Amino acid sequence: MQAVAELHELLGELVKRHRAQRMSQRELAARIGCSQRTLTRIEQGHPVNSETLFTALAVLGQLDAFIELADEKVRAAGHLPERKRSQLHDRGLDNDF
Repeated sequence: MQAVAELHELLGELVKRHRAQRMSQRELAARIGCSQRTLTRIEQGHPVNSETLFTALAVLGQLDAFIELADEKVRAAGHLPERKRSQLHDRGLDNDF
């Protein structure tokens, strides 16, 4: 899970750098509809709600670049087989124990 922590840190740094050039934490927090504490957590690389993170990236004009990168990864994985459905699900069985 180290890669997930590193991604949070990278995205937090991206938000922090772009935000610092344009506005205060208080202003960005108001624009994305979260508390200043939540924005501080984003900038420090802590996990937060993905909608809040993506909204921050959108307000800062960075979401399109993030989507483009993710789209490239999806296209690059196009040669991989799609995920198969569980056989239990196909037979109408639940997975309760």
